[in-house]
Amino acid sequence: MKPRYTTSAAFIVMVLSLAGCGSTAVKPSAYQSVSCTELDDAIGVNSKEISATAIRRGKVDSWQPPFWMAGAKKGAAAVHNKQTRKIGRLQEQGEQMTGERARRCRGISP
Repeated sequence: MKPRYTTSAAFIVMVLSLAGCGSTAVKPSAYQSVSCTELDDAIGVNSKEISATAIRRGKVDSWQPPFWMAGAKKGAAAVHNKQTRKIGRLQEQGEQMTGERARRCRGISP
């Protein structure tokens, strides 16, 4: 059976998964060498990561720590802020990928 994903798609998934670890954004040139189908897959992975992070951030926001747990509210606020920054980075990457898809893939609407 032929593998479903190519090396390029694996590269994009790896870049997206490591994006939360670094402080620098991925350059748009990383998306120029992949096919339109692989770009669509990467956009889908990016969207799923945004949704999952937003869900986790919502769970942190709705959590009510016990009164005796010192520093829990500050910790929850720190987690909330970190997840908000991650969502911002993922949205920026998604916009770059969507722009590249709109520029190169004429038959696919953004």
